[in-house]
Amino acid sequence: MAHRSDDYKASGSALKYSLIAEDSYSMGKPIILGFTLENLTNECFWILTWYTPLEGLKGRILKVTCRGKEILYNGLMVKRGGPELADYVRIGPKGSVSAKVDLSAAYSLPVSNECRVEFEGRIHDIVRDTNFVFIGRDEHHWIDIKGNAVAFRVVGPLRE
Repeated sequence: MAHRSDDYKASGSALKYSLIAEDSYSMGKPIILGFTLENLTNECFWILTWYTPLEGLKGRILKVTCRGKEILYNGLMVKRGGPELADYVRIGPKGSVSAKVDLSAAYSLPVSNECRVEFEGRIHDIVRDTNFVFIGRDEHHWIDIKGNAVAFRVVGPLRE
């Protein structure tokens, strides 16, 4: 069985994330955000993608505010069984993985001079190699990770 250790949880510094957004988006158009998860160590990790933008928006994983008011998540809510190998992604030493998500598919953002998005910052399972046995959620080793928030404007639709 692969090594599963609370030392990741204690340090929280094995991984970091970054979000990327444009300065401005038009109302009614896609609001594409970039998400990158970076391995800061010289080890290889397998990361459960659930509840991260690496699997898309399938739950409330982002905190979205516009004009200081939290915007409610109205996207998919996924009920899950146990994870399989396909639910994990490998991140090599000093490597990274990235994904893009369309925020407008799960949030109704108003016209605003400032919307702010933060990732909830939790990886629900981290493993050092693939020779592990899938275990119950109560035995997953989660870590909270740090990263940045992004801010952008949402402008009204263009009139012709």
